[in-house]
Amino acid sequence: MATPLMLNVAPSFNMSAFAEQLATSYRSQGYVVNVMYFPDRVSVKFEKDTGGINTVLGLGEGITAHCTLNNGMLYINYSDEEWTSKIIGFCVGWFVCMVPLITAVVGTVKQLDLSKKISAEATRIAASFR
Repeated sequence: MATPLMLNVAPSFNMSAFAEQLATSYRSQGYVVNVMYFPDRVSVKFEKDTGGINTVLGLGEGITAHCTLNNGMLYINYSDEEWTSKIIGFCVGWFVCMVPLITAVVGTVKQLDLSKKISAEATRIAASFR
């Protein structure tokens, strides 16, 4: 489970601009990013290498960041982490051949680091709004 992030932001903080900068940053790294605007929050879904053979190999990465602004605090909670492909990769690797097992381990490490990378980038972008 990813660790939530809380940041102090300026009163003039623009949530839409923040979400677009975060999305642009990850699109440039090859992620498919969808930004969804709601009245009380913005949700940003990040995906990379999900589907196809990557489902069997466990190499896909995916997570959704829910960004909420409340009293000068930016809260980022994570959900919908991509673990299904890792489970499939482990099972196929265990029972059929070792290659998917190894790639599923690599995918697991990358998935565990994804929320940390997004939090670091979000902190950098939020600091630029001050």
